[in-house]
Amino acid sequence: MRAGVIAYRLCDQGFDCDHCILDAALHGRGSQAAWAPGDWGPPGYRLFPHDRQFSHGHAWAQAVSSESVRVGVDALAAWLVSKVVSVSLPEVGARVKAGETIATLGVPGGEVVISSPVEGRVKARNDLVLGCPELVTAVPYGAGWLVDIEISTAEQRKQRPRLLCGPDAEQLSRGQLHRFHRRMDDLIATRAPQIGRTAADGGEPVTDPQTMLGSAVYLKLVQEFLT
Repeated sequence: MRAGVIAYRLCDQGFDCDHCILDAALHGRGSQAAWAPGDWGPPGYRLFPHDRQFSHGHAWAQAVSSESVRVGVDALAAWLVSKVVSVSLPEVGARVKAGETIATLGVPGGEVVISSPVEGRVKARNDLVLGCPELVTAVPYGAGWLVDIEISTAEQRKQRPRLLCGPDAEQLSRGQLHRFHRRMDDLIATRAPQIGRTAADGGEPVTDPQTMLGSAVYLKLVQEFLT
C-alpha cells in the first residue's frame, strides 16, 4: 500500500462490501449485511458460530455427541485459502494430537496444512469433500466439515480451555486480517521493482497477490496465519 492505494486484489466478490458477510463481521457491523443466494448464509448467520469453539490455527471443533467432536476450518481460513482443488484426510482410526495435521488442502500452486484443534482418534471423515473439495471453503460450517474425532466427555472438558469461543475467535481474526494485509503490503513493496505493473492475458493489470508474489511466497504467508 502506498499513499492509501491498494495495489492488489484479495476479494473474489467484486468488492461488493455491502453484501459481504465477512466484511460485515470483521468490521463490527454484526450480522446486518444483506444476503442473496450464493452468500454463506441468511441474515443472522455468524462467521464464528457460538455452537462450537475455535483454535488459534483457525480450525473449529463442535461436539456432535458425548464421545465425538467434529472438525472443520473457520471463516478466516476459508477466506485466506479461497480455492481448494483437493483434500487429503487421515484414515479412520488414526490418532491425532492438537496442533498436528488434520487435513492438507491442495490449492492452485501448492498446498495448505490445517492443524487439529483437539486430540483424539479419527472416528469418521467427510468423504464428500474428497470428491468436492470446494465445499471446504464454500460451506465451512456445513457440508465442508473435515473429520469426526473420537474423544470422551471428560477429555472434551479437559481440552476445551485451550480453544476460543465465537466472539474471541472473531476478535482474534479481526487483528490477524489486519496483520495479513500489512504483511501483503510489505511483501509487495519489497518486490515492486521486480514485479512492476504486469499485464495479464487480455491486457488487464495483474492485481492478484498470489500472481504478483508467486504461489510459494503467498502460500507461505497464508500458512503462517493457520499455524
